[in-house]
Amino acid sequence: MGEGTIIGPDTPVAELAARYPAVRVVLSRYGFGSYEDEEPPAGSVAGFARERGIPPERLVGEIERVLDLSRREPPPASFLALLETHEHLNELFLLHQEALLAQDIPLAAELLKQVSEGQREHIRVEEEILLPVYARAGKIPGGDPKFYINEHRKMIRILDHFEEMLPRLMDEGPGTMRRRVIELFDEGYWFKRLLEHHDEREESILYPVLDQVTTEEERRELLERCL
Repeated sequence: MGEGTIIGPDTPVAELAARYPAVRVVLSRYGFGSYEDEEPPAGSVAGFARERGIPPERLVGEIERVLDLSRREPPPASFLALLETHEHLNELFLLHQEALLAQDIPLAAELLKQVSEGQREHIRVEEEILLPVYARAGKIPGGDPKFYINEHRKMIRILDHFEEMLPRLMDEGPGTMRRRVIELFDEGYWFKRLLEHHDEREESILYPVLDQVTTEEERRELLERCL
């Protein structure tokens, strides 16, 4: 199956699950049991959908959305287009939580690793490339660079905590694991609130100001460095 392959109703489910493990998150929404104890179902996407009483086109759409995350990250074309990176990372974190809910800890850990690496790179780009340019605008109410930096540090601390806790779940019994998963979901709620607040600040202040203090040529050059 090539990178540009279009997923359709006749695509084998097992092939998708083997090539893109995150597809198992979608399957779990429709009764695909324990990831560790059950092999990917045989047959096509349409067959899997019919067995569970859902429209095949709906399942195809959900799988395509996950594959889009697994296969690529959309390159930004302007400062406001960098918001696509936020959407990408937020969706990855939701997939991580779905895997966590299904108690597929290895998959949850792999997805969390992608979230953590993506967030750390996004933070590096902002602090090393964008914030020094943003400083040209001077003092901006509600947009002091220290706000972004402080929020970045909070994000890293939370992600470090999640990455530390996940391997410990492997040693827990089923009852205790469920309690630990609930605790991680509670902490995940505050992490998502922090991301939401941070993303709104960037969308309403950081990126528009960067557009104002840069020329078109400089903008293109900076965005190339952000990639």
